[in-house]
Amino acid sequence: MGRGGAIEALLEAREQGLIKYIGFTSHSEDAALALLDSFDFDTMLFPFNWVSWHRVDFGKRVLNKAVEKGVGILAIKALAKRKWRPEEKDKYEWPRWYATVESFEEASLALRFTLSLPITSAVSPGRVELLWWACDIADCFKPLTGEDESRLVELSSGFDPVFPQ
Repeated sequence: MGRGGAIEALLEAREQGLIKYIGFTSHSEDAALALLDSFDFDTMLFPFNWVSWHRVDFGKRVLNKAVEKGVGILAIKALAKRKWRPEEKDKYEWPRWYATVESFEEASLALRFTLSLPITSAVSPGRVELLWWACDIADCFKPLTGEDESRLVELSSGFDPVFPQ
């Protein structure tokens, strides 16, 4: 963000018509808030996750600041569930650094939670099984109800949130 930094190159690229929007990604609330305060970004990519939101309030300050500034909000990690427990470290061949939702019901609540926030879009998960669940959930999307929210709070209790790391 400083003089001679990447933001100057991005602004020059935008002036030349090479790019249209400038955004950032962050997995840190402090970093995201600092970036939002330092420049008028068009978009941001940030984890808005049901367990981290309910267990440790992760993401609330970032969401409020982004909405206040009119930034396009792209959500990631909607279907993340919790950190791996030590005994699960080698559970899957495909390396992931967190456990994901385990049922369609859980996926529905989790994704509907994220999509019910004032975000622009949610990025699909990488695992094909989760992608198909996400597509089905999005096809018949219904905003989260108060009862659903209570269920998520209950489900998230006892989980070690993925964020903050």
